[in-house]
Amino acid sequence: MYTTGCLPASTWARYLEHFDEVQVIARDEGLTSDVTRLGRADFPSVDFEFLPSLSSLRGLLFRSSEMEKQMRSAVESADAVVARLPSEIGLLAARHAQELGKPYAIEVVGCAWDGVFNYGTLAGRLYAPIAYWRARQAIGKAPMALYVTSRWLQGRYPTRGYGACVSDVVLVPMSSQEEAEREQRLSALAKGKKPVLGTIASLRMRSKGIQTALEALSMLRKSGLDFHYRLLGAGPVEPWTDAAERLGIADLVHFDGTRSAGRGVSEWLDGIDIYLQPSFQEGLPRSTIEAMSRGCACIGSTCGGLPELLPPDRLHRPGDAAGLAGRIRALATDPGAVSEASRRDLDHAKDFDPALLKTRQSNFFARLRAWAADKRSS
Repeated sequence: MYTTGCLPASTWARYLEHFDEVQVIARDEGLTSDVTRLGRADFPSVDFEFLPSLSSLRGLLFRSSEMEKQMRSAVESADAVVARLPSEIGLLAARHAQELGKPYAIEVVGCAWDGVFNYGTLAGRLYAPIAYWRARQAIGKAPMALYVTSRWLQGRYPTRGYGACVSDVVLVPMSSQEEAEREQRLSALAKGKKPVLGTIASLRMRSKGIQTALEALSMLRKSGLDFHYRLLGAGPVEPWTDAAERLGIADLVHFDGTRSAGRGVSEWLDGIDIYLQPSFQEGLPRSTIEAMSRGCACIGSTCGGLPELLPPDRLHRPGDAAGLAGRIRALATDPGAVSEASRRDLDHAKDFDPALLKTRQSNFFARLRAWAADKRSS
């Protein structure tokens, strides 16, 4: 079983610390031909069951009774349910858990409105207010909700139940040698080396703002500044290479495919100087936190929880290519600013120390486990 990195095998440990078995109900997106660069998703005591995609008009309108039975059976056999939202499968699981009186919690990992509205289709824009309302209703009624942000998602999707905040990022700590290598990169920038820009994003969607980054690079080139831009992520490259060609920057844009979650991604980030997150939709982006933890100087949009991570002088409005170009120019032409941003981001990433996050997660799921145990004994 493989994953592009969204839910690697290490994810399941947070649940297995409190529960004996985990059954994952997920959408099967198929398998890329190159599995060697993907992370393993399978794990001892974890079983997988796949449903057809519900994230389409057909899936929403013509949900089969068999699909409903499959989900209800899975929820009925569980002692507790964890539903990740935004997700049609997550909403389905939460509804059946509520109807069956099962102990359940919702993990709020993003904004339903932003995710659907920025999908890039008219149907998505029309469905966005409905998706927002459905997610808000489900989270509002949830007895337990775990948010990845400190403030933003809580404000948009409040819960009347018990709420906690824990990022779901899993960081790879830097060794002393890796820290020294980052310092060497900063020293090289101070001596005139051009910084390398990078982004981790699925190439299948426009909500990560790759198009904004390409437009910004084109603007910078026209002003006499060229910077190489590396992209890490699965999906078709042709639409993006075509766009880069039209913008006159095809020689600056490089597609690096995928890397295994954890160490593979961290090693890729160690070759990036300025990390870009020009998203239209985010919760609290794990890739930005990962980049911060490797000493990259980060720039992002103002969407989602990004303002919780980055200072105002490194933020731009979603879709504002000129604003992004200005932020890149300010950093890339000032080695001192890059160095200061790198060290600031590296220090801020300590707030996501694995031990600290594990304690918060453990307390949350221990509470769910206790509820499930009480339910079984009653």
